[in-house]
Amino acid sequence: MEQTSQEEDDSFNLLSSSTIDTDIAFFLASIYGVVFLLGLLANTLLLWAIWPQVKNKESIASYVVNLICAALLESVTLPFGIAYLIYSLQLPSVACSFVYVVPTISQRIGATFVVLIFVIRYVAVNRPLKYHKFCSRWVCSFVSIFLWLIIISISIIERLIAPYNANLCFPDFKVAPQSALFDLIFSLIFGLLPLILLVIFWYLISRALNNSPSVPTGQRRRISILLLLVVIGFFVLYGPLTGVRVYLSILLLLNYTQYQVTVDLILIYQLMFALNSLCIGFAPLFYFFSSSGVKERITGLFRKNQKSSTPR
Repeated sequence: MEQTSQEEDDSFNLLSSSTIDTDIAFFLASIYGVVFLLGLLANTLLLWAIWPQVKNKESIASYVVNLICAALLESVTLPFGIAYLIYSLQLPSVACSFVYVVPTISQRIGATFVVLIFVIRYVAVNRPLKYHKFCSRWVCSFVSIFLWLIIISISIIERLIAPYNANLCFPDFKVAPQSALFDLIFSLIFGLLPLILLVIFWYLISRALNNSPSVPTGQRRRISILLLLVVIGFFVLYGPLTGVRVYLSILLLLNYTQYQVTVDLILIYQLMFALNSLCIGFAPLFYFFSSSGVKERITGLFRKNQKSSTPR
């Protein structure tokens, strides 16, 4: 009987969140629902609007597509997060692991490509000739595929190291004593290090713009402010969750019991994870207000729809 029961537990896993108050669970589920709907629509629109730039042989938009794909991938898992919070869905164990690891992969892809885009922006200002090599189609394809494979491999290995928990079909309390050291290292690599690099490259880009007489003063200020907003947005959306993960890992490495840490910090972790999910809508907002080409295509689409729906 015990073996049969265990096989049933392995085949289907209930998404549940019994450690969170019901009102808070529905609040978080509402956030996931809104982010899912708006994020899916906004990123699909951005992908459509930016595609003409991707077709160019040399364009940074090819790297932006990776941010959009990561956001769309994470969006797909948010309905499962809603189910996790309101106790209403069962998944096969393989699907459970997929839903659990995808948000981590998406967040790491997003952080990595934001830094990469800053590096390429710096090259564009400081070494214009090398910029064209970085943005050539084959270089972009190779770099993108390589980074996706590396990050997916790291995230899957990290998942395999952690002990299996049938209740974790969506990121909840992901730090286990057996994987605390790995989680600490990866949190620093994909959370703190990107923030430091963004600040450094923002400063280098701003200084290079100030030393470039060919760039008008107004445009220099505009580019610096836009990039600073990205740094601030990254800090607000990624910083709190990274801080909680680092703190959790350190507590476990200091031999605090997992039960004690869970009771104290599970709610904070869930709130920070929900805050981090807002990054799904960050790229569409940024490119709508910063890229005239993207803004014109999207507003032109809505104008065309308004004209077609207006009775003659």
